[in-house]
Amino acid sequence: MLSIFNEKKIAKNFDDKKIVIIFDKKNIVIMENKDILLRNNTGNKPKSAIVDGFVIRTNEFDYIQSSLTNAIEDNKFSNYVIIGQRGAGKTTLLHRLNYAILDEEKLANKFLPIMFSEEQYNVSDLTNLWEAVAIGIEDNFYKENLSDSIDEIIDKETNYEISAFNLLDNFLKSKEKIAILFIENINFFLKKLNDTEKKRLKTILTSNTSFRIFGSSTSYNDGSIDFGDPFYKFFTLIQLDGLTQVDCEKLLIKIGQQYGEEEQIREIIDKYPGRVEALRRLTGGVPRTISYLFQIFLDNENGKAIKDLYLLIDTLTLLYKSELDQLSTQQQKVIDAIARKWDAISVKEITKRTRLESKNISSILSYLEKNQLIEKVPTTTKNHLYRIKERFMNIWYLMRFGRKHDKENVIWLVRFFDAWCDESELTKRLRRHIRNLKDGNYDAAAAIDMGNTFLSCENIPENLKEELISTTNSVLPDRLLKGAKTTKKDVLSDIKTLLKNRKYNEAVERLEAITSKDIDYYMLIISAYLMQGNQQKALDAAKAAWKLDSQDSSVSITLGLIYELYLHDPNKAIEFYEKSLALPHPHPYAANRLGILYAKNKDFDLAIKYHNQAVSKNFKNSLLDLGNLYAEMEDLEKAEKYFKDAVKAKIEKSNTALAEFYIKQKRRKDAETVLLNAVEAKEEESNINLGKFYLEQKKSDFKKAKEHFTLAIEKGEIDGYNQLGRLYMRLKETDKALSTYEEGVAHNDPESAHQLGHIFASQGKFEKSDEMFGKALELGDISVVGCWVHSIFKSKRTDKLTFALDLIEKFKPKETDTAIELLYAKILLWKGDVTKSIDIVKKHIIDLRNIHEDDDNRYREFAELVEFFLLLIAKKEYEVALDMFSESNAFQLKTMLKPIYYLLMDELKKDFPLEHLKAGKELTETINDLKKEVEYLRKK
Repeated sequence: MLSIFNEKKIAKNFDDKKIVIIFDKKNIVIMENKDILLRNNTGNKPKSAIVDGFVIRTNEFDYIQSSLTNAIEDNKFSNYVIIGQRGAGKTTLLHRLNYAILDEEKLANKFLPIMFSEEQYNVSDLTNLWEAVAIGIEDNFYKENLSDSIDEIIDKETNYEISAFNLLDNFLKSKEKIAILFIENINFFLKKLNDTEKKRLKTILTSNTSFRIFGSSTSYNDGSIDFGDPFYKFFTLIQLDGLTQVDCEKLLIKIGQQYGEEEQIREIIDKYPGRVEALRRLTGGVPRTISYLFQIFLDNENGKAIKDLYLLIDTLTLLYKSELDQLSTQQQKVIDAIARKWDAISVKEITKRTRLESKNISSILSYLEKNQLIEKVPTTTKNHLYRIKERFMNIWYLMRFGRKHDKENVIWLVRFFDAWCDESELTKRLRRHIRNLKDGNYDAAAAIDMGNTFLSCENIPENLKEELISTTNSVLPDRLLKGAKTTKKDVLSDIKTLLKNRKYNEAVERLEAITSKDIDYYMLIISAYLMQGNQQKALDAAKAAWKLDSQDSSVSITLGLIYELYLHDPNKAIEFYEKSLALPHPHPYAANRLGILYAKNKDFDLAIKYHNQAVSKNFKNSLLDLGNLYAEMEDLEKAEKYFKDAVKAKIEKSNTALAEFYIKQKRRKDAETVLLNAVEAKEEESNINLGKFYLEQKKSDFKKAKEHFTLAIEKGEIDGYNQLGRLYMRLKETDKALSTYEEGVAHNDPESAHQLGHIFASQGKFEKSDEMFGKALELGDISVVGCWVHSIFKSKRTDKLTFALDLIEKFKPKETDTAIELLYAKILLWKGDVTKSIDIVKKHIIDLRNIHEDDDNRYREFAELVEFFLLLIAKKEYEVALDMFSESNAFQLKTMLKPIYYLLMDELKKDFPLEHLKAGKELTETINDLKKEVEYLRKK
């Protein structure tokens, strides 16, 4: 039988998986997790692993090591207690110090390090301590019979503790050695000593004896032992706080080296810095928890922080649950009350939530505090506050057992961290644009203007750009222009040229002057009106064309598209699509649109019916829609069939679509083959797609990516400049990136100008950045407006305030765009129009509040909301901010903006003296960051 006193954990291979059996007091927990044995038991790690892997806590290590070296010279030997929560790295630091003493000749000549195992159940008094030291000396350093001698002393003498100590002290002095006792959980040992023994130990450790202690503890004060008490001043206290961002990355990279995954983990850190930083803050930067995140990042390499959080919670469930299962029913009720509150809670609130008697509450709180499950937050009154000590345990509890509102507390904090920690990702959201375009929730003319140029600020997944292109190609004006006849070359051809050159007003004036109006005329003027943004005139023109010829299926298609994409009336759209199909010469595109509409409504049977009808009428593009439809239904076999059928039918960009399908299925070899086929078939931007594919691999192939981006440029695809510039930026070859983007600008690539605007802004070259942002806008990139205005705000250029306001008012879309509206509100607030800015924010908070927990594409909107409130606090508009938070029933801002709320409470702590104390430690770093930002805003 395995003794839990001697070996706490064993590992077995079971069903070809690494199964770890964790023996923890009364519980046996079986857990599947890579290397959890070594993660939780440093003592079982080989020396090489500890020394090589020691990349954090180096400052504390260097300090203690140098102190030991100096002590040899001045004969002043210190005692240390390392304070840190579970998993903070206390044990690893002690072991590293142990090896340093053994390996460094100068230290080894003076010190004997004796490492006690974590659980020393047999050491309950000073005599036991000396017995353990004697065994340690015999087993590791000198072949003496010290333990036998102590046994004889105990048998024969009355004051055997003193005699045993003197024996060891004299022995060590004869060897000119100092024994350093490494004792984990030193507070547990001290609790076992009576007052006389404690005083005697203090005398031993502070006098010219041969003993010093390097201990560890999870807290300064566990309710019995208070290292802040003057009695314990003979200990030098070393606090291990959560890892900094730099140390977190060092640890992840080192683990990556040990597992042969260094390049992949570096890629994740480089591509998703906000995701890594969000999880660091959420977990409190505890090294042990960060080590679990390593495997999660690898398994979920393209994921988001919220998905990582769910995986981490699943990983830690058995560990946390086993700890809580050991509590009594009443203790569990108190834990539940505190955990669900999350923020620190008063005894009065605990009593109300648990309905337990107050005298019971006090004793339970005392027990939980001593056992490190909760911590007390002192106040200026007798009414102290309490919260779960290990903050991630509280988060785990809320996500595992909480109600919807409890979970939302955590989800919104993850969003807050993700948005606050990685501004580079905040400007990179394209999916919502595509979704709105597909759903008909976007002004189509504006969508065309934005086009591919929207991508210049987007850090997008593989092939998302292709999705935008294919979606944009289905927008009405482009189709109508392609379908319009050109028999009247002297007029209509010239007008088409005007439209393509974005001279919409001139084109409309020319068209309205024409007196002879046939179907070709109406089709062209409908396009012109839509591009001009006059949807009603476009509808009237389409109705006039229908009245002229109600047998023309292209006219009925046009009416259907106007109702679907512009007027958002799917029922009327369906009516005209069905009319088109009922005509003598039905238009198969009508069947395609009906398939799209029914798929959107999740009526898959009708969607499949109409797409098949479109295919039967030789509208082969529906093969791609069928592929996407079956992929959504998770019928992967049929999805692959239809994608392959589209390739055989030589549908435009069908190879690209099939490759995207393979990428989603992680069939990377198949995807590469198909992308190469796309290049051979000369599909549009196929080289660009292949180049991006090579970049997105676990091990990016920069050479091949560069080759294909260069080929794209040679083919005249100007997006190649943007992609090649991005590649150089990833390689940190800024000069090459700049020259590539400049060449792109010379070839009228708006994305290159857009990127140059960002680069120059980041370098503080605002005159150049303004020039490039302006150039991008001139080349038709309307999406640059938000970036340009945001750049002006970020750099706090008050001389450009009026320009920024005019710019956003001129170009912000008529259709609702929450991110732009919140940016507009922020600029209004900057200018001093508080009332108008607040009205705009209130209109959009509810919409923002409805973000689904898996929707990771709206962080720009959330980030704008955060910046708005920071500016509000910086301007000391406290009453306005309080009013907003007081409307929490409607907007639940306290949940959405928890760090901002506690920042406000800190600013107003004279009026609300206890409220700011309720903030958990996981918020501390973020609140401090926010304070600095507010001060910066005030200075500017």
